[in-house]
Amino acid sequence: MNTETVRSDFDEIARLSDPPDEDTGRYDSFLLSLVPQRATTILDVGCGMGRLTAKLVTDDREVVGIDLSTEMIVRARAKVHAGLSFLCHDFLTYDFGSQKFDCLITAAAIHHVPIDLAFPRLLELLAPDGRLILHDIRADAGILDHLRSRFGLAQIAFGRLLRTGSPLRPRAVRDAWERHCASETYLTLSEAQTLANRLMPGARVYNHWLWRYTIVWDRPQAI
Repeated sequence: MNTETVRSDFDEIARLSDPPDEDTGRYDSFLLSLVPQRATTILDVGCGMGRLTAKLVTDDREVVGIDLSTEMIVRARAKVHAGLSFLCHDFLTYDFGSQKFDCLITAAAIHHVPIDLAFPRLLELLAPDGRLILHDIRADAGILDHLRSRFGLAQIAFGRLLRTGSPLRPRAVRDAWERHCASETYLTLSEAQTLANRLMPGARVYNHWLWRYTIVWDRPQAI
């Protein structure tokens, strides 16, 4: 999927999204627990509307969110905190100068970029001894995964019913997501583990209930 298509898709999704029906961030607490306390500079790659980015803020941190989508960033900038800023750019090409980050986090976004292109850029931006937290969508593999997905869909529908009064997103939002996801491909857990072994030796890989995996890798002092 090319950059302009991704930007256009998420501009549409942002315009259609209703704040009460935003993603509840079911993995946010887990991801926040992985961020080292010593990290004072954090970059959220593919930050979307900034939900997770804003939660990363503490009194002694500089947190930057970057995303392609203009409409997503407009909504993200409504979250105003000292030490929090948002950039509407492609993280692959944006000039950060000499800045390095103690922690890089990316949630449900990195599948939009070929990993062999994305990882060297992430490594370039990650400070020595920094931490990379790569959280992304996982493809089902086998009957147990598919059965788990059925239960997951029911869980999501029930949660949305409690929040909004309807088990489904509005039709226009569902159609926009279906168009976007139609051409996407995701790694299975096994493929995510292979990726970690190839690019991030020693990384921890977590498998999650609802179509997600997380890779956590601490960059050595010299690599």
